[in-house]
Amino acid sequence: MIHKFPEEIIHDILFRLPPKTLIRCTSVCKPWNSMIKNPSFIRTHLNRTINLNNQFGTHLRLLHCVPRAILSSNVNIRVDEPRDEQFYLHYDNHAFDEYCKLEFPIFPREEMHNKFLRVVGICNGLVFLADDKDCLGYTFMLCNPSMRKSVTLPKPHLTFNTIGPYYACIGFGFDAVTNDYKVVRLITDQCEDPNTFYEVYSLAGGSWSEPRSLDHVCEVTDPRKPQAFVNGAIHWEACRRLKNGDYEDFILAYDLGSDSFRGIMAPKSFRSSWTTQLSVSGDGKSIALFQPYLTNTEKLCLDIWVMKEYGKEESWTKLTTLSPSGPQRGVRYRPLCFRKCGDVVLAPTYGYWDDTGRHELVCLDLMSKQFKNLGIHGHKYYYAESYVESLVLLDKTNAVSY
Repeated sequence: MIHKFPEEIIHDILFRLPPKTLIRCTSVCKPWNSMIKNPSFIRTHLNRTINLNNQFGTHLRLLHCVPRAILSSNVNIRVDEPRDEQFYLHYDNHAFDEYCKLEFPIFPREEMHNKFLRVVGICNGLVFLADDKDCLGYTFMLCNPSMRKSVTLPKPHLTFNTIGPYYACIGFGFDAVTNDYKVVRLITDQCEDPNTFYEVYSLAGGSWSEPRSLDHVCEVTDPRKPQAFVNGAIHWEACRRLKNGDYEDFILAYDLGSDSFRGIMAPKSFRSSWTTQLSVSGDGKSIALFQPYLTNTEKLCLDIWVMKEYGKEESWTKLTTLSPSGPQRGVRYRPLCFRKCGDVVLAPTYGYWDDTGRHELVCLDLMSKQFKNLGIHGHKYYYAESYVESLVLLDKTNAVSY
């Protein structure tokens, strides 16, 4: 009887179903298979899911947890400590309760340069993984864990064999102009007079662009620091050398739609270091900065900055400063991300364990400066970012199931 319904009614019914159910629906009949795998259907289903999540506040957050059993081979691991890296989805609500566990493809260890693949970024349910946590490898993968599909990227043009020693960083985002997901790779060669190049991978095209030179040479402060994808642009912490020999800190932004770079000045008192971190703001519309620093009396503090109006450098606002004179716990933690409500998720600083010998995530209310344990512990490395279930990759012929 379903075939007698008008097509718009069938569309309306299918749009309401979650991705896993829709995948099963592709086996019902050829018309449904063709309908669900149509790029227009995938886009409309994604937009409807995002709108419903915003309307009812049912936001999700992906959490990547790596235990010290993987990171530290020369430590005594307790019996109750986890042995494998884990990916979880949590509701971004007050309780931060678990939604489900996600599975990712297992990549052969002998083909990797690092002990695990780093989550570089997440966009519309697509997770970008890179083999670059400590050493720069050439394994890059796009995964949709909701559908258990992945695409392994081809080897980029710029490698050690083609240009010699180099510094590299990578970013991931969605180009709304061409409806394409793109990976951007920045390369600075280690010459006496260095040059900076970039190459772009297009999911729609399935290949890397020819390397192009940047108009100015700059360095990303730490290639493994989190990126921030906001308003169609990928952002990194960066610095450039001035004519007087000093260095200037700024935010490097790459606009995917216009294929152009621009600089955004950081707050005047901001000084980038290996401990500072760029983030997406709580409302997802701008960027934020976390700045740990030592005072003249060797006390560790943490400043939290947000650009209130995206693109307007004069709108940088310091939300709070955590210091020993405030909540004593604040200085023991490093920030992970903002939540939709504006709170900040923090993880223990590397090398610090609580009295029970565990790493435990906490949430900080910036208004009251009160901490709340999230009940997640036992791991040494954490990554957290917002997530939405989607059908992205379902229409890609080069995507493989795992």
